[in-house]
Amino acid sequence: MHIGRRYKFTEFVVWTRWEAGYLLLWSLLVTSLFQVLQWNFLTIPAPILTIVGSALAIILAFKNQQCYARFSEALTTSAQVTSSSLILANRLTAALGRLDATQSGPALKDIFYRHFAWLTALRFFLRERKVWENASEPGNARYLARLPTPESQSTLKDELKAYLLDAELQKIFAHRGDKEALILHWQYEAVRDLYRNNLFSEYILIVLTAALDDLARLQGALKRMKNYPYARNYYSIAIILVVVYVAIIPFGLFPYAYDLGKSAGIERWTAWLNVPFSAVVGWLFVSLEKVGENSSNPFEGGSNDVPISSIARRIEIEMRTMLGEQTDLKPIEAKNDILF
Repeated sequence: MHIGRRYKFTEFVVWTRWEAGYLLLWSLLVTSLFQVLQWNFLTIPAPILTIVGSALAIILAFKNQQCYARFSEALTTSAQVTSSSLILANRLTAALGRLDATQSGPALKDIFYRHFAWLTALRFFLRERKVWENASEPGNARYLARLPTPESQSTLKDELKAYLLDAELQKIFAHRGDKEALILHWQYEAVRDLYRNNLFSEYILIVLTAALDDLARLQGALKRMKNYPYARNYYSIAIILVVVYVAIIPFGLFPYAYDLGKSAGIERWTAWLNVPFSAVVGWLFVSLEKVGENSSNPFEGGSNDVPISSIARRIEIEMRTMLGEQTDLKPIEAKNDILF
């Protein structure tokens, strides 16, 4: 997530330089056809540009609004993981902290550490690559190589070793289903076992399982946003319209660039203004589409994504403090205004 004041114009230009280069080359080729070969019959009437441009603007507005809604929902849900985690931690310490240390100490720590393992498995799952995501695009790939996510620099198994026993690790990696779901299931079993050992009342059991229910619901919401992309039909029609529109722009703007110099008799020179005019107009629509698309997958690790790594780290620091532990963990810091 970008936490600075704003993106610089130069950053946008660098991010879209390949698209800008293609637009310039296409505009130059079309203008050359008109200037050198005199193929003026290829010009497109202005109403066609207006109709296609209006349809494209409507589609992009709808798509970008929906993509932002996905990002907003992902950010809200991730923030709720923080509050639900701390609620669970406070309820556990309130229910078990008053017991004798020989009774509650190990059990409480085990549940806390298992929660850290759940957060770790969840964030690694959310960082997995999907075929519809944009991390493999040239601009994004260069960015991720320069500012890699924490998950790309380690493995799930190595990080889980800090929280779970070897026997539990073996069960997790032998499990065919979702690892984070299995860890959360163990939390339910741990609370049940504490109740069966008469360490708290049935009312406390209900309260604790309700907190786990909230985490299970939030986990499902996050996995839904990760596993299912923005509707491909709207994505596809937006791409098609963008390509069609930027392709016909030079054919529609050439007569206007040519007419700019007619009064001064330099129309053969002003006609070349069709190249920058067409490139700029095309770049505006291409950039709008790219911004929306790169906001539609909020967990792939881009500069506009939800900082799930930072959220998980802060939860762990807070919960370790509740346990009374001294930890060397520090909040993840932003690099170049980008927080993961």
